[in-house]
Amino acid sequence: MILVLKHYKRGPMIYVSHIDLLRHFTRTFRRAGFKIDFSNGFNPHMLVNLGTPLPIGISSSSEYLTVSTDTPKEEFLERYNAVAPQGLEGIAVFAPTRNPNVAGRTVAADYSVKHLGAEQVRREVEGVVNLLSLMMPVTKKGETAMKEVASLVNGIRVYPNSINLCLAAGNTTLRPDKFALFLAERYGFEAQVTDTWKYEQYVRGENGALLEMDEYLTSLEEPPTDA
Repeated sequence: MILVLKHYKRGPMIYVSHIDLLRHFTRTFRRAGFKIDFSNGFNPHMLVNLGTPLPIGISSSSEYLTVSTDTPKEEFLERYNAVAPQGLEGIAVFAPTRNPNVAGRTVAADYSVKHLGAEQVRREVEGVVNLLSLMMPVTKKGETAMKEVASLVNGIRVYPNSINLCLAAGNTTLRPDKFALFLAERYGFEAQVTDTWKYEQYVRGENGALLEMDEYLTSLEEPPTDA
C-alpha cells in the first residue's frame, strides 16, 4: 500500500540536506515500528521517496514523502508523530490508489518572504508577473550569468509584512530567496529571506491550471463507501 505523508520542515531541520533528510525518516519509521517494503536487488533499501528538494534554510508546511507500507492510513500519522524528530512533524496522510509521483508532478510552490518597504512599490512588484521578459543574474560555481525567469513566476502579492510568491518548482525551479533578493534590489526594499516559508505545492491539473497537491492526492484516493 502506498501512503503519502505531508510534513513540516522547520526549526533546526531547515539546515538538514535532502540526502540526510531521508536518513532521518528511515530511522523514524523504524522507531515507529512500521513495516516498510524494501526494494529488490543486491543492496535493498526502504521504498521511501522524498518530494522535490527544499533549499537549505527555508521552512515549510508543505513537504511530501511517499512510502510503501502495510500500516493503515488511520494509524500512520499518530504513530509517526509519537516518535518524529522536532521539526519534521506530520500534518496529514493520504492513501492514493497508485503512485502519485509527487516529485515528478510538482510544477509550482507558494512561498512567503518577510519584507521591509515593499508596500511602497507594491504595484511595480506585483506587476512583474505581467512582464514578457525578466532577466535575473544567477551565480553558479562562482560564475554569474543572466537567466530568463519571466515564465517561472506565476504570481506575486505584497502584504504589509510579507511578499507571497508563486514560483516554478520541481524539474524547473526558481529559488524564492534568490528571487526575493532580486526583486528587493530592483525595486528598492529589504527582503528578509532568512524568514522564508513554503506553504503550498502544486501539480498541473487536467485543464492546465495549477492544482493544490492535497487536492490532487485526495483525488487519487478510493472514494468513501456508503455506510
